[in-house]
Amino acid sequence: VTNVFNSLKKQNEKKFLKSLPTKAEIDYLIPMVKTAQPDQNIPEADSIISNFRNKATDDFRKVIQRGSNFGVMWGDIVLQNVSYKDNPDPNVQVERRDITLECSSHDKKFLIILKKSSKILDEWRVMDTMKFTLL
Repeated sequence: VTNVFNSLKKQNEKKFLKSLPTKAEIDYLIPMVKTAQPDQNIPEADSIISNFRNKATDDFRKVIQRGSNFGVMWGDIVLQNVSYKDNPDPNVQVERRDITLECSSHDKKFLIILKKSSKILDEWRVMDTMKFTLL
């Protein structure tokens, strides 16, 4: 959460990408997914990471642009609250949540929702889309 918030505040996409799973974490997950879904073709870790990076980069840029369009001054954002909702995956036994960052920037209040964030090898990682919602 801290890394994501700081990367948004500084509009630093490279810092945000550090919130994605590492190769070791993907290698840890692949056998679980293969066991749970033996008929599914699971790509190699490098391919998964590349796809995650591309999607996360696009998402990050869209969130920054959308917030800017609504008048969010990213350098001045304040984190007001963090909440979560469990979102388990029946196929992979790792802790998974939708994490919501409630933020403000001057008179603008908004949410950043990190969908399907997962705790892999004791580290929380962004595993799916990030959503911006103006309040």
